Order: sequence, then C-alpha cells, then structure tokens
Amino acid sequence: IYGINKELSIQFVLGYTPEEFAATLRHLAEGDIDVAPLVTAKVPLEGVPQAFEELAQPDRHAKVLVTPGLSAN
Repeated sequence: IYGINKELSIQFVLGYTPEEFAATLRHLAEGDIDVAPLVTAKVPLEGVPQAFEELAQPDRHAKVLVTPGLSAN
C-alpha cells in the first residue's frame, strides 16, 4: 500500500475474541442460530478421507459433520 500525505489505518481480522466465541456458543445453545443449513453432509469416521477430498471443491459442500457410529451405508 502506497500513500502520499494520507493517514491510513488498516485492520485485519485474525481471530475472534473469547467474548465473541462465548456469545456465539450461547446463541447456538439457545437456538437463536440455526446451523442446520450449513451442514451439507454427514459422514461416519470411515468417510473422513473422502469428505476432505470433497471439501476441496468449495461449491460442493459447506460443512461436513463427522458422526461416529453413523452407518457407512
């Protein structure tokens, strides 16, 4: 970034604060946030390698939920 005679302030978000995490968890627990639409697939533990391959294609899945005990069928 190049600036002449300007006062610039640039901020980048590198993470969230503990308070933001706590608030989000509270909203999830209270049902204020519906995350069901974000889960585009559920896989058993055996399906994790394939899930990672599919997640490499961002237009295919948003979130894959790993569910131990889920039938591999």
